[in-house]
Amino acid sequence: MRRRKPRRRSRGGSTAGSLGAVLGETMKTSCLVLSLALAVAIAGPVAAGETAADWLKGPTPEDLLTVWPRDAYKRGYGGKAIIACQVSVQGALRECAVESESPAGAGFGSAAVALTPQFLMKPATRDGIPVVSAVRIPVIFPTPEVPTGTLLRGAGFYTNMARVSLSDIPWTAAPSYAQVAAAYPQKARAKQVGGRATLSCTFKAGGRIGSCDTVAEEPKGHGFAAAAKSLTGNFVGPTTLSDGSDTAGMDMQIPFTFAVEMLVPDKRVMGKPQWRALPTGSDFAKVYPAAAAAAGIQGARVVMLCEVGAEGRLTGCLVESEDPKGLGFDQAALALATAFQV
Repeated sequence: MRRRKPRRRSRGGSTAGSLGAVLGETMKTSCLVLSLALAVAIAGPVAAGETAADWLKGPTPEDLLTVWPRDAYKRGYGGKAIIACQVSVQGALRECAVESESPAGAGFGSAAVALTPQFLMKPATRDGIPVVSAVRIPVIFPTPEVPTGTLLRGAGFYTNMARVSLSDIPWTAAPSYAQVAAAYPQKARAKQVGGRATLSCTFKAGGRIGSCDTVAEEPKGHGFAAAAKSLTGNFVGPTTLSDGSDTAGMDMQIPFTFAVEMLVPDKRVMGKPQWRALPTGSDFAKVYPAAAAAAGIQGARVVMLCEVGAEGRLTGCLVESEDPKGLGFDQAALALATAFQV
């Protein structure tokens, strides 16, 4: 009597066990590729007395699923984006912009930017003091190894396993500077320590925020996550999206920064000022460093820390960082400071 060979189970089976195995393999592959990309992105030489920004926590494969462009995931393809960001002295990414994405127009650039609240970094230092620095980060969305639209009958893999995480939310109400300063953790306040926290929250009815989980906190043990959660009741967001879908039940990630400058009485820090006046192109041309022009350098980035004086003019500016260095861009930026007005 001949024995029948055992039949191999198809990966497309509908049992919970096979689904879990397939998902586990996909997650493992995604994690490996993403970790390699992030590790390479910030490597590079630094000057004596300086240390480069480094990773404390990167996004997980589950985080990738929350921002994966919906159409791309349903069709079963991945992509790549390179984003350029500033790393604050608290280790948060800010002013992120998409440098490139592939395939073009598929939404992977916006998805990578939406992922940045999950990033937690150790800031760069100069002579032991944290400073603002620039990083370029490639984020890879690996092509799924399994079908993403038809794994389960009647409901696709994307629909069941990935939740939509909203980004660039047009808040109609948010915590004020005074409310954030009042929520500053007592332990951190006593030690004069700054920090940050990122929450993953869910919208409930009326645009209000429901439950929240902590996805990043630095430094730990100072109460920054608890302080951030105490502020969520001050947010009010949209009840519907542009396509008419209800926001209730959708997820979002909210980054909070607690700057130590908040502890100084009557000193406020503006994150995104609304400019009334900016330097013109001719203003930039007048102060462009001769050494940079002679070397063929066509651009630079300078970060300044300034105070807002009378009539919204900038005063007392100090250069925090410049790239490239040593060509006079720091002095050129300081010369332009008087042309700014908020």
